[in-house]
Amino acid sequence: MSKYWKVLSDLISGSAATGQSSDDRIKTLQDARGKDKACIDGKDHKVVVLKIDLPDFKSRINAWRSARAKVSKIPGVSSVVRNEGEMTVIGTMDPQDILEKLNKYWPTEILKVEPWVESSKSRSKKHKHFSEEESLAAEISLAQEISREEAILAQAEEAFLADAMLMSSLAVTKSLSCEERSRSKSTEESGDPGSGTSGTNFQRKSTTIPLHPSCYQNDEWNSFCEFLSNRLRPLTLSGCRSNDVIDFLRIMRQASSDVHALVGRLSSACDVFGIKPKNNPFHSVAVTAYLETTRERETECILVVSCNGNFDVDETSFIEAILKELHKREVAPVSYNLLGRQHLDAEMLNRSSVGIMVLSNSYACSRQSLDHLVAVMEHLKVKNVVIVPVYFKVTLSDICGLEGKFEAVFLQYLSSAQPDRVQKWEAAMADLASTDGHEWTKETQVTLAEEVVRSACLRLYMKSSKNLVRILALLNHSQSSDADFVGIWGMAGIGKTSIAREIFGILAPQYDLCYFLQDFDLMCQIKGLRQMREDFYSIVFGEEKPSICASDVKPSFLRDWFHKRTVLVVLDDVSSARDAEGVLGGFGWFSHRHRIILTSRRKQVLVQCKVKEPYEIQQLCQFESFRFCKQYLNGESGVMSELMSCSSGIPLVLKVLGSSVSKQHFNNMKEHLHSLRRNPPTQILEAFRRSFDRLDENKKNIFLDIACFFRGYYKDHVVQLLDACGFRTYLGICDLIDESLISLLDNRIEIPIPFQDTGRFIVDQEDKNPCERSRLWDANDIIDVLTKNSGTEAIEGIFLDASDLTCELSPTVLGNMYRLRLLKFYCSISENEGKLNLPQGLDSLPDELRLLHWENYPLECLPCKFNPENLVEVNMPHSNLKKLWAGKKNLEKPKKIKLSHSRNLTDILMLSEALNLEDIDLEGCTSLVDISTSIPRCGKLVSLNMKDCSHLLTFPSIIHLTSLKILNLSGCLQLEEIQDFAPNLKEVYLAETPIRELPLSVVNITELATLDLENCRRLQQLPFGIRNSRSIVELKLSGCTSLENLPNLEALDCGPS
Repeated sequence: MSKYWKVLSDLISGSAATGQSSDDRIKTLQDARGKDKACIDGKDHKVVVLKIDLPDFKSRINAWRSARAKVSKIPGVSSVVRNEGEMTVIGTMDPQDILEKLNKYWPTEILKVEPWVESSKSRSKKHKHFSEEESLAAEISLAQEISREEAILAQAEEAFLADAMLMSSLAVTKSLSCEERSRSKSTEESGDPGSGTSGTNFQRKSTTIPLHPSCYQNDEWNSFCEFLSNRLRPLTLSGCRSNDVIDFLRIMRQASSDVHALVGRLSSACDVFGIKPKNNPFHSVAVTAYLETTRERETECILVVSCNGNFDVDETSFIEAILKELHKREVAPVSYNLLGRQHLDAEMLNRSSVGIMVLSNSYACSRQSLDHLVAVMEHLKVKNVVIVPVYFKVTLSDICGLEGKFEAVFLQYLSSAQPDRVQKWEAAMADLASTDGHEWTKETQVTLAEEVVRSACLRLYMKSSKNLVRILALLNHSQSSDADFVGIWGMAGIGKTSIAREIFGILAPQYDLCYFLQDFDLMCQIKGLRQMREDFYSIVFGEEKPSICASDVKPSFLRDWFHKRTVLVVLDDVSSARDAEGVLGGFGWFSHRHRIILTSRRKQVLVQCKVKEPYEIQQLCQFESFRFCKQYLNGESGVMSELMSCSSGIPLVLKVLGSSVSKQHFNNMKEHLHSLRRNPPTQILEAFRRSFDRLDENKKNIFLDIACFFRGYYKDHVVQLLDACGFRTYLGICDLIDESLISLLDNRIEIPIPFQDTGRFIVDQEDKNPCERSRLWDANDIIDVLTKNSGTEAIEGIFLDASDLTCELSPTVLGNMYRLRLLKFYCSISENEGKLNLPQGLDSLPDELRLLHWENYPLECLPCKFNPENLVEVNMPHSNLKKLWAGKKNLEKPKKIKLSHSRNLTDILMLSEALNLEDIDLEGCTSLVDISTSIPRCGKLVSLNMKDCSHLLTFPSIIHLTSLKILNLSGCLQLEEIQDFAPNLKEVYLAETPIRELPLSVVNITELATLDLENCRRLQQLPFGIRNSRSIVELKLSGCTSLENLPNLEALDCGPS
């Protein structure tokens, strides 16, 4: 063994001379290395066994891969394998190079260094050396081990996500009102009737899209296209599926540090080629799930820059507190100490997009440190790294060289003829001073470390947010030949300003002139348009500002002046296109290489500002909300789940509620959160009211009705009810959507829970006494008003979940509520039906009622005095009704009558007078026998449901019901004959009826898609002409045991044979 290897082995084993310092040991090793250089530089192979202190299990796989990649790049390394948690390196390299390389990232020590002997006899039993074949076997074993670990990790992550979803669903159940818990039940009653499943598959025409169009040159796109063409079965873009995308991303993860941004760019490229969003493979659920999983696996880092020589105990302690806090939040700190560094470590600085910089007097103690700081700042600026400064025992005046040690250093070098050097220091410090920072005090050291780390983590998450990534991808693919107007649209508190500022910071270095104006609408109100325009011109013209009034500047002058310059303008929170145009001097002077970015809560405002397709900011997904909450709550999973649920993915709400709840004792957190929902904090109220206060009275009333009563209802149902109340509902809902206050999901009205809470808070503020408020939804308030018989004309709507409630009401309980429009007594939990008893009957109902929804109504009929002239919907399932009312009534307006499961109902003759009825539901009304004169003879009826009317004997002719689409007579066990069918039926359900044959008119129904004859055991034949039907998609004949012959029914679902 050479001298160098002997010294190195002695140092590792500890057999070297004791008492040597680490510096002495390194010097001894270097001396030996110099004397034995020939051996080191020769072709003698050696085996180096190292022990690396890698992170916890979740990050270990990525860390191992990273370590292996770094070692593989060292000259002379021929093989890197892992054996029982240790790294074994084979090659002609210098072991000290490996140690220096790995120690930058993980604590590493060399366990053994020995020459590599090819003979099997000379192999040590303790340390197995690897031949080329064995190395390959070890590599395969390693790959299998990594695959097993990834599988275990994936299972753990799936379990975590399942637990998170479970906690979230439990939190939703606990936190939302009982009315919301019954939404599924109530909206089924209020929504559009569902249709049967289709038995026919429709195949879309395939469109082939060229993979290498000349109009789009991009390495990533070309790589993706090449990947598709090299598949085992070559693919075109139109034939690409989510699994192909995921396979491609797995490969690209090795080369790209940000797969999420890559997906955003490629997704936008697909949009450029005309791929519809629903067909875009990058939009698929599988790809989204893959991205979320990889995001969790990737180790997130934050840079911590300091100039700490351990001279100040407080500074050392504070930096340690920051590092500890980062570890606590599962973020890897990258410590970068400027003190004593000779060269810039770009690789380390590039590991994060966010950095914490602790500024202290230590920087002023060394000109080398100041020079290094300048280099670091320049590098971070080029890489667009966000800096969170912390002023440790210094002030802004100190670091700018105006006071203290920095002043003395700056003056010293100014006097020594080095002004350029000082100017660079001052510029770097001024750059830091322009960023909002944190000031250290002895008393707030621990809380300040938490605050600083939270701020840095939130900026880190902003950098990787899906909204930012997608907008940047769209901007990168913009190919406008004219001025580029970009619109960012979204609700209050969704993060439009933060995203716009982030985009501005990224794009600004590419432009000659940049202008960012936050709170545009508010500033217009404070300063006025004239002053705003003057301010804008003074900034964009700068020292070249022409000596003319801003009002005299014409668009043609601006166009000529800025024609050869690149311009970036960002206007945040624009509420009027006219104001934006006035401040900018019009939109016409902007030309090619000019980009104008506007944010607004109102989509139409952006369209009026020449934005073609505004980008809507999406609410935070489950993972993003969870990560956000962790900055305020750690370990309080129940509270965290409820906070995530009631915040609806709105960053401002998460921040305000999370910050407030985190200050409470653990036992009080949930109660405090519920209190914040009833009384929203000022920040949330102000953000919401800026949108609400702009609405007219019509829209305000519609919004408050939705917030108090109709969240999750079908839009058409709400329009029908509120139109009857005199509101312009359809246009109002469109405007509320444009204002980002509500949205539509599958034609249901969705409203963020914080907006619902705020709307209800506005109603609560109408009066301290519930009986003087316009809308009541809280069970305690309603029961208090009803039992005390204290209702007044102020009340316009009552929605009461009567589950588990039992109380007796006065016959005049509703007598004074003259303006009551909407009344709903329901049970969200069917097993716990409440009972609102009326032992003395009910004298009257308000004549202004549009909605009468009373489940388990206890009386046999409605009050005689009640005039239903305004009534649009009657919904009284499980009632004790025998008939609706006695005598004739004005029934011009009712559109829906639902009396399902009212088992005592015998008389529905009054329905014949309701000429505008569209929906009749009498399911389970088992006492009905004859309805031959009860069905209205008009053409407006769309749905007739008489399922399980088991005693029904006769059914009238319905040939005149030209609008009828759905007929359900299933379970009418005594109905033997049907005279005819309506001509435009789409769905007919006759299961378990004793009919023997179908009316011949069934052959003439050209739109019939579903015909259910299941278990019609007496049915003997089908009309011959049914075989020619081209519309029927589903025909159920299972259980038709008497059916004599079956016509040729190709492509139809006839049920199991």
